[in-house]
Amino acid sequence: MTLEPDAIVQVLLRERLRVTALAASVVRDVHAADDIFQQVVLSALESRSQFHDVGHVLAWSLRAARHRAIDLARSRQLRPLPDEVLDLLESRSGDPAGTHWSDRDEALHHCMSLLAPAARGLLQMKYGEGLTAAAIATRLQRSSDAVYQSLSRIHRCLRECVERQMTGVEKPVREGTS
Repeated sequence: MTLEPDAIVQVLLRERLRVTALAASVVRDVHAADDIFQQVVLSALESRSQFHDVGHVLAWSLRAARHRAIDLARSRQLRPLPDEVLDLLESRSGDPAGTHWSDRDEALHHCMSLLAPAARGLLQMKYGEGLTAAAIATRLQRSSDAVYQSLSRIHRCLRECVERQMTGVEKPVREGTS
């Protein structure tokens, strides 16, 4: 039994943030990620005969967005995220509590707001501008090792903060906060 176009569109609209976030994490450009989402929707509608259930539509769409984003990143000479990271973003197993992606997104935004401006600036340079740690180090007149260590601490703090938010345990973020 083939899914109707309305069912496919409903799934994709419900999971738009997840699909777009995956693409944005690769291309580092929200506008390009939106374009990729639109391309995925059109491709999904054209390929609807191969979908037999809603879960298949989502899995196919995440994979299609990933491949389109990697192709675009390569054409822009950006280095894509490692496959292990993309696998986590794409999989439901990266969501052990079974919560919605938007819950994690909300927790991450909350935790980001707790970071010190300098920490947010580092993340902006790394992910917003797509700079390497070496380029950030040059810009900030620091060593590459210092930048790597700072980014590692910020990532760890954000991960711990998001985990606390998702479990309802409120504690202030320690490292990299104001």
